[in-house]
Amino acid sequence: MNVLEVDAVTHRYATTRASRPVLDNVSLSLGSKDIVAVVGESGCGKTTLGRLMAGMVPPFEGQVRFEGRDLWSLKGDDLKGYRRAVQVVQQDPYASLNPGLTIEDTLGAPLLHHKIVRRRELKGALMRVLQEVGLDATPAFLMRYPHQLSGGQRQRVAIARSMSLQPRVVVADEATSMLDVSLRVAILDLLLSFRQQRDLAYLFISHDLGLVRYFAQGGRIVVMFYGVIVEEGPCEEVINRPKHPYTFLLLEAIPVPDPDVASQRRTEELERYAEGQVASTGCVFYNRCPFAEDACRKARPPLADVGGGHTAACFFPERVPSLAESIQGAPR
Repeated sequence: MNVLEVDAVTHRYATTRASRPVLDNVSLSLGSKDIVAVVGESGCGKTTLGRLMAGMVPPFEGQVRFEGRDLWSLKGDDLKGYRRAVQVVQQDPYASLNPGLTIEDTLGAPLLHHKIVRRRELKGALMRVLQEVGLDATPAFLMRYPHQLSGGQRQRVAIARSMSLQPRVVVADEATSMLDVSLRVAILDLLLSFRQQRDLAYLFISHDLGLVRYFAQGGRIVVMFYGVIVEEGPCEEVINRPKHPYTFLLLEAIPVPDPDVASQRRTEELERYAEGQVASTGCVFYNRCPFAEDACRKARPPLADVGGGHTAACFFPERVPSLAESIQGAPR
């Protein structure tokens, strides 16, 4: 049984134009110890998907299920159990911690609320938590406030707050994007270390395919464009052999050492954007697709099996070049 799943979810916000939902008929499952990385550009709906799976907002249509039960039907101890089992590590460590609480209060309140430790055992438990995330396990550190910590330290505190509850699922929403490049791999390795130690699943949200490839080794990648899942499959399969044009273009955005290839890519990208952002009928990617034909304008392609547990919403997946061809600047 899947730990967490969304089934045919469509979601709109009050300020969103009625013609386009933020999420459009999205289905996704997360099993024990799975890593599912959701990738796409800003505004594609990936953070909204994470918020729905974390129970922060109810879906407009469809269901979010925890251990097979509708999340929004849970009550009492069942709901409290879900709140402990599904934790979030948010993007901004400067905003995710209460500036008026010490680190002791920030980390201690969830442990006491869920009755994981008794008050007399709290200090010892907090020292262990700090040690697990590589922070200074001292009473002096517990008395600090968030503004007295660096960005990396704050994010480790945020991770400690989530991991102290021994969750089954962690939604990591752009968890390293606010950090210096030198700190990103250390934070990713810290998150992965918890997966090795526990039966822990991740929904890893990012716009950076390089980070996704590092974090989601052995897991799955879900590619989203404008509220729609356009491709899904094993990490290395999606990276090396993309079957949707949007995934191919995301891979093309990876920097290359050849300035002539980079210049050619920038010119072609500007031409694609000049043609229009999102198609109003048919395939959502029609107006920006380098392989589009008239059939793509008339009907939306379904998310279909292209082999090896790999699916893509494209009528012509065989036309999409591989990663090796993309790096070489293969002509289209």
